[in-house]
Amino acid sequence: MKLPLHEFRQVVIDSVLVSLDLLIVNERNEVLVGTRKNSPAKGWLFVPGGRVHKGEVLRNALQRISTDETGMNLGKEDGTLYGIYDHIYRENAFGEPGVSTHYVVIACLFHLRSFIPGPCDDQHEALRMMSVPELLAHPRVHAYARNYFVADPPNFFSGRTTVWRAVRPLSRKQMKAG
Repeated sequence: MKLPLHEFRQVVIDSVLVSLDLLIVNERNEVLVGTRKNSPAKGWLFVPGGRVHKGEVLRNALQRISTDETGMNLGKEDGTLYGIYDHIYRENAFGEPGVSTHYVVIACLFHLRSFIPGPCDDQHEALRMMSVPELLAHPRVHAYARNYFVADPPNFFSGRTTVWRAVRPLSRKQMKAG
């Protein structure tokens, strides 16, 4: 259930939000990113993702978020758990001073044979594929998005063990299957 705006505002003030981030990587090790339209992280390049609604099971949240933000209906069987992270922002979606936003983010990795970014959603101005080296060097990629691809990120809690395994190229078997 999506909470009414006034109730969600109070949740942001008082609670930690749970969200899913989608690390969509193609056969060239390029990652899908988009410029965020909304706070927090407005104006920054970030991977697609979104919060889990009250009463929404993760499987359904993944399908909703992936469809809304990428146009692809991704399921849990299409990817793997990448890690669990803290994302703590000084700002909030309501523009209220002094109110931070805290997410516990479940990052999911999806290796796709190919992906062509489609039309943007209400969260992003532009979607594009970006190589990991470009992503790490680009000044407009948000630190939290960059942290998915570095060793020992400060906001990492649990999950993956090495960066190179997470963004490895697809095997020939995987390429044929896709």
